[in-house]
Amino acid sequence: MSVFERMLNTQALMFVYVVTGIIMAKTKILKHEGRSSFINLLLDITLPCMILNSFNVDIGLSELISAGKILIISTVCTLIAWLMAKILWRREPSNRRAVLEFATLFSNAGNAGMPIVASVFGAEGVFYASFYLLPVRVLIWTLGLSLFVDEGDFRERMMILLKTPSLAVVFIGIALMFMPFRLPGVLSVAVKNIGDMTGPLSMMIIGAALGESDIRSAFDTDAFKLTAVRLVILPVIYIVLLKSAGVDDILWQVAVVLTAMPAAANTEIIAEMYGKDYQFAARCVVVSTVISLVSVPLLTLLF
Repeated sequence: MSVFERMLNTQALMFVYVVTGIIMAKTKILKHEGRSSFINLLLDITLPCMILNSFNVDIGLSELISAGKILIISTVCTLIAWLMAKILWRREPSNRRAVLEFATLFSNAGNAGMPIVASVFGAEGVFYASFYLLPVRVLIWTLGLSLFVDEGDFRERMMILLKTPSLAVVFIGIALMFMPFRLPGVLSVAVKNIGDMTGPLSMMIIGAALGESDIRSAFDTDAFKLTAVRLVILPVIYIVLLKSAGVDDILWQVAVVLTAMPAAANTEIIAEMYGKDYQFAARCVVVSTVISLVSVPLLTLLF
């Protein structure tokens, strides 16, 4: 089965989960005030378990070298996105510019991207995705927050970063790789099964957020411009550059899939927290999320 076919099947499955989330929101099975508990479950439990499970395998020297390569790829891709964001959105009002630059820099790679990578590329893909997201998670709470807050809040940003379970578990997983043992049977199965909840849970949360949104209000020209950059322009640039550089297929494909995800889900949360145009941020997340259900499989035709 080709990558396109696997991605198409995965996105179809994710679409079912999204629709389930929409139904849950519309019928009040999942209310707005209860969604934060599901988000905490995702970020603090299921996603870290999925990441840890990807490290609970025997890793050879070639995999470690590839992990180092994807760290470099991630850093370069983020730098390109940062430069593009500065050029594209320099004339926007400050409260929108912060949102547009942040959403250009950071995709929903953790919540939506990791489950998709797991479904399409398996545990090996999650392993590489975990390393790809290392610099991203550092930058989102440093460079990313600097778009919204004053430099004087650097200590606050560092504390948020240090408390991020998904970042901490990567270092735990790296330590586990060099241990002469793996997680014992029952614990290993539990970690895997909990981690497997990440895909359905993340998509249902996104669906619930869409169910609470007025889709008609999402028709904002800047939101569609951001979506074109986020879902099409940046991924195509990365495909051309990484393939030309002779990067291994699985490395550049994982990097592109994570890049091609919609705007980061926490764009709206951070914008509201720091007094920027959070309603516009929500529109960017909604528009890019809906369109990504179609754009991501189509993008893999270039693989």
